[in-house]
Amino acid sequence: MKRMIYIPLIALVLSACGDPSIEQELEQANERNEELKGILQTEEVNLQKNTQRLEALKEDISKMKSVIGNPDINSYVDIVTEYAEEMESGLSEMDKLMAGNGDSEDLADMESDFEKISSDMIEAMEAYDDSASGIELDEYLERQHSAIQLANGEIRAALDTLGNGIKASNPALYEQGLEQLRSTHEYY
Repeated sequence: MKRMIYIPLIALVLSACGDPSIEQELEQANERNEELKGILQTEEVNLQKNTQRLEALKEDISKMKSVIGNPDINSYVDIVTEYAEEMESGLSEMDKLMAGNGDSEDLADMESDFEKISSDMIEAMEAYDDSASGIELDEYLERQHSAIQLANGEIRAALDTLGNGIKASNPALYEQGLEQLRSTHEYY
């Protein structure tokens, strides 16, 4: 009889230690499925980001290829270099002229020098406009060209205000023109 009790007891112990139930397996499979869905979503986002980066790189490469073969780009660089040198020279001369001159007596004394420097700067701006008008520019250089044109408009307005302040020996108008001229750096 003892043997009969041992056999069902052994069968009970073996069944308790056996494979997990179907419900446990299903629960584990669902957990793994959710984990894999999260990983998949992360990888899909990474794929989209990398695809966008790749497209941007392809576009940059395409732009660079068009720039390399475009002789107008080199011409434009030469035009801007000459323009920058002339404007730098004019602004340097203007700075020397205006250093320490701010009262109405000094303003009257610098009118002829101011007119010469102002005329040279306006000629440099006009030469830039004339030279750049016949060149085909890419999108990036077109934005740079527009910024230079805006700056030139502001510089012309500042020179007019300065000139009016000097002619009228008006320190307030003169200071206003100086402030306008200082603010044109925002366009470059």
